[in-house]
Amino acid sequence: MKLLDFFHCKCYFQYLMKYAERAKELEILAVDSIQELLGNVPSVQVTSVKYEHRIADNLRIDGRIGFSHGGARYQLIVEVKSDGAPRHVRSGVFQLMGYVAHLHQLGQTEMGERWIPMFASPYLSPQSRAICMDHDVAYLDLVGNAHLAFGDVYIDRAVAGEPKSETRSLRSIFTPKAAAILRVMLSDPDRPWRVVELAERARTSLGHVSNVRKALLSRELIEKRDEGVVLINPDGLLRMWRDNYRRPRGHRNKWYTHFHGRKLDERLRGELNPHRHAPRAVYSLNSAAGWLAPFVRDGTHSFYADEQGRQLLQDVLELSPAVIGPNVALCEPSDDTLFDDAVEPSPGIFCTSPVITYLDLWNGNERQREAASHLAGEFFPWLQ
Repeated sequence: MKLLDFFHCKCYFQYLMKYAERAKELEILAVDSIQELLGNVPSVQVTSVKYEHRIADNLRIDGRIGFSHGGARYQLIVEVKSDGAPRHVRSGVFQLMGYVAHLHQLGQTEMGERWIPMFASPYLSPQSRAICMDHDVAYLDLVGNAHLAFGDVYIDRAVAGEPKSETRSLRSIFTPKAAAILRVMLSDPDRPWRVVELAERARTSLGHVSNVRKALLSRELIEKRDEGVVLINPDGLLRMWRDNYRRPRGHRNKWYTHFHGRKLDERLRGELNPHRHAPRAVYSLNSAAGWLAPFVRDGTHSFYADEQGRQLLQDVLELSPAVIGPNVALCEPSDDTLFDDAVEPSPGIFCTSPVITYLDLWNGNERQREAASHLAGEFFPWLQ
């Protein structure tokens, strides 16, 4: 074996050892947390605790806790996973159901003893918790969410918010490059997409599409089929996105123009443009919604534009700087993908896509959120 190969093998072995140690620590912490949860219930007596238990040559459960309450005996069969994403939770739930069935088959249950499958992880999202509930599986995460029912005892604890690591993980799905991929998929939710097609439409790399695809699969937002991946939960994706959305970063200016209403629109018809290699400027926010799904008239005209697009708007609308009484809001976004899927609701008029318009409005004031809901009724009938 070459020295370099030996070094790589040694590093990989050390990585596996550290991963196994962290997994073991998590299993112990999870089982201890479950014991603590039981300890808060009066008259519960824990009779046995096993942090790792082999029930067959090829079957190992992460924890097993025996306890009694009200004259009845129970066994908690615990499965611990470091990733509490819905896809991994569903896999763990099926594992637990298999374990319990196998234990019954082996005759390891005592007369009158009830077996309770329980899933544990560092964090379980509402969607992951719902999967456990749908399969009658108890759960606990290290943030404080928990559900366990036995006899006349019913524990259901929900903690507001989510850990910072989960927030970072979610926001990584909605970075500008990732968001361009999501907008492509949301534009046609029923269409199957191959990685190459998504990369071409979103103007991003195959590797980036693969990373986003993996994240969406783990959250059960998409499904793999022979013809490609299909967005099976657009409602969940758009809700998750709006809760983690931040309006585009960029240079913002407020201006004044003496043009208003139809006269302003007609001056801009044919001047607005979302395409590369030309000044880019499109309606945004309420101004975009006014063309896509009119709800309320706003006295401020909003635009996204690049530097050349800003200059075009200044010239066409004869803009002047305004500290008091501005009626034009212009943002030069650092994310230029916002122009790529702009729509043309009327000849020569370009607006941000329905998805971007919805997200921008939803994260605005109360009136803008009402406009977002109205727009969703027109473009996203599947949004509950």
